[in-house]
Amino acid sequence: MKNLRLVMASSIFALFVLKAHGFAAPKNSRLADEAVSIFQTAYPKKEPFKASAWTSFGVPGYDIDGTPIRKAKKGEQGRRLTDISEKQCRASFKALAQVYGQDEALEITRTMPIILSFDNQWFGPSYKEWSRIFGADEAKAMVLRNPGLLAVRPENAATATDQTMNFSYIVAYTRPFSKILLPGLLFLLAVPAMEAVTGVSIRALLFNF
Repeated sequence: MKNLRLVMASSIFALFVLKAHGFAAPKNSRLADEAVSIFQTAYPKKEPFKASAWTSFGVPGYDIDGTPIRKAKKGEQGRRLTDISEKQCRASFKALAQVYGQDEALEITRTMPIILSFDNQWFGPSYKEWSRIFGADEAKAMVLRNPGLLAVRPENAATATDQTMNFSYIVAYTRPFSKILLPGLLFLLAVPAMEAVTGVSIRALLFNF
């Protein structure tokens, strides 16, 4: 017992000494901790989704080609994209950092935390395809502008065109205004349906002002 206390006291003393001399946790560990914190703040743990009787109401038993359609059963628990463990979170950040760099991986996580729940096995192969098409530096910058590309499968990344690159600039430019632009976009998409229901030409009224 006495030896155990001595070991514990020595360990605590060693930690104080390290801290006093400016020794800290490795940078990659600190960045990973911050990335996990960002993700967990953006997507806190919630109660598992449970399907209700309405989930399957009106859904046919078979697709048009005869394939059976699986229906959620009442009380069945569903899994969200963001329902991942801290270990999975750290694994995705590590995979991202290996491809794009530690600081860049944290910047990407800050921009779009949900990327840590994407399939991290695609990060490297997809980047390789974009590098082949656009060059390594341009491919890296493109993903930093539009982190949503990390959800793209490697085989789809291989078909990227100039439109993919150009769209990344649009995404980066409009990101600060997303809270304003998104409701406006949803309204414009809903206008035809609203006109069909009300019989009023909303677009004509808007353009006449």
